[in-house]
Amino acid sequence: MPNTTRRLLILMLALGSTSIPWAGHAQSGYPNKPIKLIVPFPPGGNVDLSARILAPELARELGQPVVIENKSGAGGTLGLDAVAKSAPDGYTLGIASPVNHLAAPSLYPKLPYDSIRDFTPVGLVASVPMVLVVGPSSPVKSVQELLQLARARSGALTMASAGSGSGNHIVGELFQDATGTQFVHVPYKGSAPANTDLAGGHVDLHFDQLSSVLPLIQGGKLRPLAVTAANRSALLPDVPTLAEAGVATFDASTTLGLVLPGKASAELTTRLNEALEKVLKQARVKEQFARLGADVRESTPAEYVEFIRTEIARTAKIVKIAKITLD
Repeated sequence: MPNTTRRLLILMLALGSTSIPWAGHAQSGYPNKPIKLIVPFPPGGNVDLSARILAPELARELGQPVVIENKSGAGGTLGLDAVAKSAPDGYTLGIASPVNHLAAPSLYPKLPYDSIRDFTPVGLVASVPMVLVVGPSSPVKSVQELLQLARARSGALTMASAGSGSGNHIVGELFQDATGTQFVHVPYKGSAPANTDLAGGHVDLHFDQLSSVLPLIQGGKLRPLAVTAANRSALLPDVPTLAEAGVATFDASTTLGLVLPGKASAELTTRLNEALEKVLKQARVKEQFARLGADVRESTPAEYVEFIRTEIARTAKIVKIAKITLD
């Protein structure tokens, strides 16, 4: 052993260290300053609340503050574009949602980013199911009764949504495609007015996020027929999934993911995915998401990539079939 190397090892042992300083440099060097987490929607919504569950726990795992920046506008595409145009150094992260990441390529003819090329998927975060709801005066008590009525009165029942091209709208179109039914789409400027009119009997049905309709269901103002996810919700344990109600293999939830800008290194992606997985395994994190009606979704980066490709293709197909355009 050369004398220089021997002296270095003796010095390290004397200081109580047995690691070679350059061996862990790539990982130990990151992060060494605060990390920005861009939320492409306003404060208070499901995406923002999910990010605020995630940020402090990621900060504990990474040893640096994770600072949320709400950058809303243009259906969530403004904030996601800011992520895409940031340096892929791990100091800018983003929350991707179905609206701005998966549906956007089919809905925006001049989208400023490529949903696949311009992002590096880190991992899935959580899914919030939608709920098929009707008003309290509706004669419909089950999904099968709704289908019978829809087929008897084809094209007569009205389906509310939070707006043309919204997640509510797209899930409703997926339901029609899966069941061979046809509803009249009635777009509103958000879920709240849609649910108000549904409760008042002015429209016939609505697909909305569990977190939005749960208080209305609990208050008897809306009646749930089914959840759109693969599994029942712990918050509505007596409400079947659409698959259980006879719409085979139906699964459509509002699923969020954590992304880096495109061309981030595999080492950085793995580092962040490991931190994310540790966070999502924590009981307190699962409990916080559960209060939003969400289930955590652990995944590898590769699994998230496959999810993105599958969902972009599925959304593009239904947007074309239903001729969905933005308001």
